[in-house]
Amino acid sequence: MIFTDPFFLFVFLPAACVAFHILGRYGPTAGLGVILATSILFYLPWGWTTTFLLLASIAVNFFVGSALLRVATLARRTRIAALTFGQLYNFTTLVLFKYHLFAGLWMVSSQAVAPDWIIPAGISFYTFHQAAFLADAYAREESVVAYLGDMGTTAKLGGSFVRYAAFVAFFPQLVIGPITYLKEFQPQTGSGFGRIRYVNLSVGFALIAIGIFKKIVIADNLALIADPVFAGAALQKSIHPLIAWMGVAAYYMQLYFDFSGYSDIALGLARIFGIRYPVNFFSPLKAVGIIDYYRRWHMTLTRVISRFLFTPLSLIGTRFAMRRRWAVVPTKILGLWLPLIINFEVIGLWHGAITTFIVFGLIHGTWYVIETETRASKRWKAWKKRTPDARRALYGRVIFIALMPLTFALFRSQSLGAAGFLGTQLLAGDWATDFAFEPLRAAGEIAAAFAVIYLLPNSIELLWNYRPGLMTYPNPSYGPKLLQFRWRPNWPWMLFYGFLITICIYYMYRQPPFLYQGF
Repeated sequence: MIFTDPFFLFVFLPAACVAFHILGRYGPTAGLGVILATSILFYLPWGWTTTFLLLASIAVNFFVGSALLRVATLARRTRIAALTFGQLYNFTTLVLFKYHLFAGLWMVSSQAVAPDWIIPAGISFYTFHQAAFLADAYAREESVVAYLGDMGTTAKLGGSFVRYAAFVAFFPQLVIGPITYLKEFQPQTGSGFGRIRYVNLSVGFALIAIGIFKKIVIADNLALIADPVFAGAALQKSIHPLIAWMGVAAYYMQLYFDFSGYSDIALGLARIFGIRYPVNFFSPLKAVGIIDYYRRWHMTLTRVISRFLFTPLSLIGTRFAMRRRWAVVPTKILGLWLPLIINFEVIGLWHGAITTFIVFGLIHGTWYVIETETRASKRWKAWKKRTPDARRALYGRVIFIALMPLTFALFRSQSLGAAGFLGTQLLAGDWATDFAFEPLRAAGEIAAAFAVIYLLPNSIELLWNYRPGLMTYPNPSYGPKLLQFRWRPNWPWMLFYGFLITICIYYMYRQPPFLYQGF
């Protein structure tokens, strides 16, 4: 199922809510049991094999995590070995299935075509979820101990498993995130969990309405502009330069509205069940530089990769260089620049093992290094003292908007050759080429999307007074102060969101998947 499917919205979700609010009165574990059961039903349409892989992953991680918590007498080496086994299982399974290695082994051994279940839905996200859990279990983090509770008997162990499995498999975040830490989830499942709260329902349905509108009405219509341009570039067909630029701009905003829409729906669905998830997006296209951008775009992935990759690499490299008393530049290369490049290469490869993603990661990593060094320089600090914040933000945003859409055009292209050909069409395309779509309408849709991004408050700002999600990073608001209005749970806003849903229903005959389902 996907979140925009009418069956999900009008049958599955109401039934899951009713079951949760009826059985949730019998305690948190009962409510979490309903969440687990409904999440498995939600996931089953992706196939029995992928469901088995999900449940196997949950079982292995629970076994390792519970052993790290229960057996206090384990020697340090044994605990490290258990943690290593769990993480090897997680990432070996991820690499085998996500990067088609399992498909190759399958076809060699069976001389058959690749099966259609080789890339399980959500495997990247639930793998990172559980990798973070194992690290916290190894450290005996307080929330992990409290959430799993006493596991001294078979019945108590079963209850702990249900709670853990519900945390991992909860359907709002299962397929495309956000990647949540147990310390964020656990405090919300105490006494009172499972009770109906009007504010949770109001905030939840408001976020769902916003997210569906972003996906169905904005993102999917922008796709009608972007797709012909990138398809033409892949075939190296001449493209009118104006149409080429429209396609690049349309995809730049399509990807944002598609993924941001999913994240809003995920926040809203979780809130209906009394859970606030971490915020994944906070106006990233308003960023004033790439550093600011990655504190606003897919924030839960940024923090997980930083935790498990950049921070350890940076510490190891810095200590190595300092022990050998290297000069400043070699120390920076080993302790900062190289870890950043590797960090962004992994982000690129996380989307898939193809050349465009690899180059995309290299460009973003290099850009991040350059901006980091620029902001640390004496010239920058001196310029910062004598210039107002608004002017620096304007300059930074101009540079950002000039460069970032081009990197996303590379990200969207089917190959480096297609990206290179599109670049030539942007600069010197065939002005006599027929338009792939009605240009005035396309320009109007792009301008409307641009206005939504840069003028209106984002969904988190709009519902700020009702704490729609947990802030992953503290980010300032960049929107015009005159338009920073706030949502209220009243009839005018209810009618407005009813109007949005009515428009969405008109477009529900189209059911393209969310873009990040492919990652």
